[in-house]
Amino acid sequence: MFVGVGASRVRDLFAMARKTTPCIIFIDEIDAIGKARGKANFSNGGNDEREATLNQILTEMDGFNTQEQVVVLAGTNRPDVLDQALMRPGRFDRHISIDRPTMEGRKQIFGVHLGKIVTNEDMDNLTGRLAALTPGFSGADIANCVNESALIAARTSAKSVAMIHFEQAIERVIGGLEKRSLVLSPEEKKTVAYHEAGHAICGWYFKYADPLLKVSIIPRGQGALGYAQYLPAGDTYLMNVNQLMDRMAMTLGGRNYISKP
Repeated sequence: MFVGVGASRVRDLFAMARKTTPCIIFIDEIDAIGKARGKANFSNGGNDEREATLNQILTEMDGFNTQEQVVVLAGTNRPDVLDQALMRPGRFDRHISIDRPTMEGRKQIFGVHLGKIVTNEDMDNLTGRLAALTPGFSGADIANCVNESALIAARTSAKSVAMIHFEQAIERVIGGLEKRSLVLSPEEKKTVAYHEAGHAICGWYFKYADPLLKVSIIPRGQGALGYAQYLPAGDTYLMNVNQLMDRMAMTLGGRNYISKP
């Protein structure tokens, strides 16, 4: 970036906003220019330009009053690295944390993305089932899942996307692509099978463990030779001692079954 270009663009942006009120300015990934001064790993010239751009943003925000009808918002995944001057009252003084969606949130997000594909499934039932199968998914994960399901259906020349395609897409998002080219010897397959069976059996019998949904010994992703998938009853934010003990035992179950075949 040429010297002064960043600050000039900021001035132009805010000038345009004042001419088109009421309006909203949204600065995405503000940590790219809003890092605490003196902490960014740039050369001196680049650091000076970034600081000039940041200073111009601070100056423009200080120049607002309540009658101008311009709202300034910013998004970041790294609030800890932002310059404290950005957080002062009158600037970005209201902080809203956006967490991963709950089950109801996932259901609504699925509803948005499912409207873009062809499926003969009952929409209300489908969104509920998919939301239950995707605990911890972000909005981007859900969009990726729906897109993958459509691609899988297209590869099989299906006329519409069915539940089996969604299940395969979820499996791909969670575990990664299948590594059909990775051929295990019979003894290695046996070891992986014992390991995954250890997880599965513990998950099946433990009272406080999450219910077992699927177990596989097909290599996937980066280094995973198999995996066991569980289905939580719902969104959980706290666990009691029994749940923690069962989860730890279930995690160690794979190793235990390998050592005691």
